[in-house]
Amino acid sequence: MDVSLQDLGAAALIAALRTIDVCLGTIRTVYTVEGRRRLSALLGFLEAVTFITAVGIALRGPMDLPRTMGYGAGFAIGTALGITVVRALKLGSVSVRIVSPRGPIGLAEALEDAGFPLTIFDGSSRSGPIRLIMAIVSKRELPRLLGVAKPWLEQCFVTVGDEPLSLSPFPPAAGIRK
Repeated sequence: MDVSLQDLGAAALIAALRTIDVCLGTIRTVYTVEGRRRLSALLGFLEAVTFITAVGIALRGPMDLPRTMGYGAGFAIGTALGITVVRALKLGSVSVRIVSPRGPIGLAEALEDAGFPLTIFDGSSRSGPIRLIMAIVSKRELPRLLGVAKPWLEQCFVTVGDEPLSLSPFPPAAGIRK
């Protein structure tokens, strides 16, 4: 199979355009979930124009291996790049759950005084009383929340989203597994 320089150029252009449109789509999705209509619409417009341009180039010539690989590579790279950009910009919100078997005095109050809206549940386990403090914060505010909570965190089990930030100090009887 002979591959011309023109075919390789078309494949590279398709890959670059698909990288851009998939990256834009990833970012747009986060802004859409956040309800940011204008920015989502603008990103959607740019995404669609870029996508149509890439497809037009892909379909203008023969469906050969370089064009197909360029299309697939652009999709894969755009997905990874989009996630990287979303993380770097700290877009979106996360749920934070702080659990303590002793309900540390002052933690919830310090978080509320810092302006974080909380939901607090007092409960019990085999080991005794527990407190669950929940908050939904923007990813940009997460470091500040954890900074305010830092004096109490050694006693607590903390999750952000579904990822634990600390190993539980609780014995298995407390209802939280390591």
